[in-house]
Amino acid sequence: MSNAIEDRLNALENRLQLVETQLELYQAVSTYGPAVDSLELELAASLWTEDGIYDIGDDRFDMAGHAEILDTLNADYHKDLVAKGCAHTMSLPLIAIKDDTAIGLGYHRLYTHEDTDFGLHRLSVSRWDWINESGRWVAKRRTHRLLDGSPEARELIRQTLTDMQALKD
Repeated sequence: MSNAIEDRLNALENRLQLVETQLELYQAVSTYGPAVDSLELELAASLWTEDGIYDIGDDRFDMAGHAEILDTLNADYHKDLVAKGCAHTMSLPLIAIKDDTAIGLGYHRLYTHEDTDFGLHRLSVSRWDWINESGRWVAKRRTHRLLDGSPEARELIRQTLTDMQALKD
């Protein structure tokens, strides 16, 4: 086989790998909402590394490791949301990938059922920091900030966009 053909095949394989990685990361983000809304909490926790961090921006709910993630998702507050009816929905995230590291940035809406209607309970921005661990993409950290006009949310967006550009360079 000629070098030109080998180079083209290698380039094609690399592009395909990038697309497959992006699809796997989209699947991970898309799994979170249905998992927590159906109380499939082991599935939700499995989206993180064993020592992964879920920084929700509220000391009462910040989590480190599968046990804390499971405890928080299994708490009465969350179970009550599910019992009344809720939907954790994610936007399609912006993703930057390099080697075994990836960053995602997207929006997260939590809708809750009240009486006879649904309402927006919370609107947040989410940053996902993923690593490839034994051939599987998992979150090392998820940072979540309310879009309530706070400088923390704007800074998270700004810093994430900067970090994503640096990852690509």
